[in-house]
Amino acid sequence: MRYDPQGGFSFYAPGPDSLDLTTAKEATFEYYVFFEEGFEFNKDGKLLGLYRGNSEGTAKSCSGGRRSDECFSARLTFRTDGAGEIYTYLPLSFDANSNFCSNEGSECNPTYGTSVGHGAFSFKAGEGTTVSERVRLNDVGQENGELELLLAETASLALWASFLGTVKRSVRPGGLNDVVGSTSDWPSPQDQSSYFSDFSVVITQGL
Repeated sequence: MRYDPQGGFSFYAPGPDSLDLTTAKEATFEYYVFFEEGFEFNKDGKLLGLYRGNSEGTAKSCSGGRRSDECFSARLTFRTDGAGEIYTYLPLSFDANSNFCSNEGSECNPTYGTSVGHGAFSFKAGEGTTVSERVRLNDVGQENGELELLLAETASLALWASFLGTVKRSVRPGGLNDVVGSTSDWPSPQDQSSYFSDFSVVITQGL
């Protein structure tokens, strides 16, 4: 059977050898993103964020409609007109995560991930944005993890508490820059570019 790719690409980055993310209780991932002038934001575009899991293979599995209590991912996403959100795969078996579903600007899809804080910030064509995503792991047995996003240019701050699971492996940077959807109204309406630079990841608290 011939495979017809839907477009987009993904990558996962464990971080530099000099930074042992297995020791991280809390990590902050920062980068700069620029959408070219005239960029047309369609229905969906996944950007970069942090992920984690019990093993390397498990860590990469919390996406594409796959959820597990052994991993999570938290990526930025743009929607129509550049409306931003954090697109998460968190175990919904925990109250702190399922409570997202009732928050304003949040939506839990029964098949795919959870949109958190839709429209709390936005991306604009022809402008660059530095984003910082901080993830703090929960204490074992407690639903006290944290997920925070800071956009430097607008000084807008979004903060949500979440339970990130009792998984054993480190927080790692990675992501997906793609367009999802199976119908003709989802893809990018034109050939266009976005640019990423100034990547950094910092352990802001050790285990």
